[in-house]
Amino acid sequence: MSQIQHLSHIGFIGLGNIGLPMTQVLLKAGFKVSGYSLTNMDRFADAGGMAASSAADVARQCNIILQCLPAAPALESAVYGPEGILATLQPDSVVIELSSYALKDKERLRDAIAGKGATLLDCELTARNAGKTVLAREEVIFVGGDEKLAQEMKPIFDALTPHHRYMGGFGATLKVKTVNNLLVGVNAMAAAEALALGTRAGLDPVLLAELLPMGAGTSASLENYGLAMAEKRYADILTGELGTFNKYFSLIEDLAKSCDAPTPLTDISRDYFNRAMNDGHAAHGIQALYDVMMKDAQK
Repeated sequence: MSQIQHLSHIGFIGLGNIGLPMTQVLLKAGFKVSGYSLTNMDRFADAGGMAASSAADVARQCNIILQCLPAAPALESAVYGPEGILATLQPDSVVIELSSYALKDKERLRDAIAGKGATLLDCELTARNAGKTVLAREEVIFVGGDEKLAQEMKPIFDALTPHHRYMGGFGATLKVKTVNNLLVGVNAMAAAEALALGTRAGLDPVLLAELLPMGAGTSASLENYGLAMAEKRYADILTGELGTFNKYFSLIEDLAKSCDAPTPLTDISRDYFNRAMNDGHAAHGIQALYDVMMKDAQK
């Protein structure tokens, strides 16, 4: 059954740093959006969205649902709970999952949705500067699953960003996102190390954070976190919490083991992320790596 005639009204579950601006973009593009989240419901309604009473209410209203959750535990209420989408999911519905989970969690989700006669599109996204990137329609969306169905959903992806690509069958997008986040973690470590070295060498870290992103050694991590590192603004959540990002190291390890790939830089980075977690930075931004690095420099 073609879903094209139903694309004008879509559902959205999870209105966080990425989900909320995605709905704002969809609303601006002319879509009717029903949404539900534990946060930002007022901001969603102010943007023109229709606030649903639960995830189940979204699935009752819409047969195209986008979902953007922070971590796999959120699936228990958003999907599997009594007010989750499975309670009211219609046959022939499409769930476009944009969140990052371990493969086993995605497989469980796929199978549960299939059990209702619906289909999961397995997607991932990366945004250079989180919500700002999404609002500017500059994020990259990796699309996986049934290729024909992915093509039918193209109007939604086109509205969100011109940078979307079909990557292959179920599971392909998780591999892409895992490789992407290897670079994020390692580059964040490199930024912290460079700024710590410059600071210990007597240079002004703020000046470094302002100038280095203009040079050949830049990265999105340096651009996103450098100034916050230099100014020790660890509590600022620029792209997400350090503790939330830390989950990706397990995904990197699983992927590397599956194909016997060495990850020496990732292993070092993971150690510093874990130390930052142990130092109380789990709810802080990734720039808190600089604090750990500076403590090492003072030993």
